[in-house]
Amino acid sequence: MTQKPKVSIITIVKNGMPNLPDSLESFKKQSYKNKELIIVYSKSEDNTLKILRSSKIVKKIIYQNKTNLYNAINLGLKNARGDVIGILHSNDIFFSSKSLEIVMKSYIKDKFDIAYGNILISKKNDFGDIIRYWKSKPFKKNNLNYGWMPPHVGIFISSKNKNITYNENYKISSDYLYILKFLNKNKIVKYIDSYITIMKSGGASSNHILKLKEDLAIGKKFFKYYYVTIILKIIRKIIQYNRLKINFDRKYINFFKNEKYKFTNNINNIIKHKRFILSAFNLAYLAFVHNKINIKKKYIYLWPDGITSKFFFKKKKIPGRLMLKRLKNDKSFQNVYLINKKSNKDLNYIKKKFHKKKIYNIVTPYGSTNLIIRTIRDRILKIKNKSLIIIALPTPKQEIIAAYISNIHENYKIVCIGGALDFESQKLEIPIIFSVYFESIWRLKFEPYRRVKRLFLSILIAFKRWICREYKNF
Repeated sequence: MTQKPKVSIITIVKNGMPNLPDSLESFKKQSYKNKELIIVYSKSEDNTLKILRSSKIVKKIIYQNKTNLYNAINLGLKNARGDVIGILHSNDIFFSSKSLEIVMKSYIKDKFDIAYGNILISKKNDFGDIIRYWKSKPFKKNNLNYGWMPPHVGIFISSKNKNITYNENYKISSDYLYILKFLNKNKIVKYIDSYITIMKSGGASSNHILKLKEDLAIGKKFFKYYYVTIILKIIRKIIQYNRLKINFDRKYINFFKNEKYKFTNNINNIIKHKRFILSAFNLAYLAFVHNKINIKKKYIYLWPDGITSKFFFKKKKIPGRLMLKRLKNDKSFQNVYLINKKSNKDLNYIKKKFHKKKIYNIVTPYGSTNLIIRTIRDRILKIKNKSLIIIALPTPKQEIIAAYISNIHENYKIVCIGGALDFESQKLEIPIIFSVYFESIWRLKFEPYRRVKRLFLSILIAFKRWICREYKNF
């Protein structure tokens, strides 16, 4: 029996967490058997290399010295041994378990030089939340003048054409040049009217100014009225935000969808878990963190904090200081890391609460989240196993840092406690009149400018997202 032709998939990865495992699993779930996965890896600061080395489906890992995306793709093309070659970025998944089977059936029938299908674009933290629908159409060369272009991540080429390489002088738009070079040659072009890939939004192409500059430079080489072509290309992308009815393979796609939030009213219910991030669900979380932190919700636990929890989930408010007070000195962790601004009272409270544990204090500078991460990165990398990490910083800084830590360490127990540690360590008495839901008003006496500003912005952002139905999953 003649063996079916092989398909090679090239995956470029640098700091691929937390999406890389989904990308690998998507390849693994493909029903087409004669396939290989070629990884082009750039030095990463997260858990990427460990994930790749432990994977049984990775055919080959190529270590790239440069950091240029298109140099990496060229390396992948050079090393691919399949009859057909496609690209699956480490942030993307295939649309269904039969995606490669559909492509290869087309190749067996038509022996194409280049084929392309349709793609979906999801929000950056959930493959199940689609925001753009890139439905293509059969190739007509004249359509290129009017800004039409097949999606790059939905393209497959035959191996005889892998000598056509990507121009490494462009940072974002070399894929546009690559496709134009291909489609302007006398090649067998095949449109596959099926969804092939789901890609997450964001990435390098979100730098719209640089992309426009590079698109114009490339368009000038191919089109007489290139300004018109590029404007029409942008308009076509805007049109893709129309909602279309898609028939998903539910069993397949549900594996990759982000889960719903899980709540707890006692941290000791989850303290023995190998990995979790615990944070307060309140208005600030809803405005600044929800749909921003790219991490699987199955590792996120929330405690109800504020009126927002009552509104969304009808859950009674639990102050952060009470959650901290309930936290036991459990045997499941041996070390405690406190990440906060410098405070001797906070540190002494942690030392007293977790006696007989090794206590490490990682003091953060005042500034942006990026500055904080750059400053404490080396110490984060050295965090030991079996540790409890307590982050006492304002939202969303603490949640962003928690997500960063989760992408570096395989196991993590992280509690984002915010300002509750200050209140508990300093034994601040809260007047009875300000108990429960009105405690936030009393807290305005501490750092009033920052708290009022955050409250005002939280209300505006949350209201905007509510109008845009971004909270429909609740």
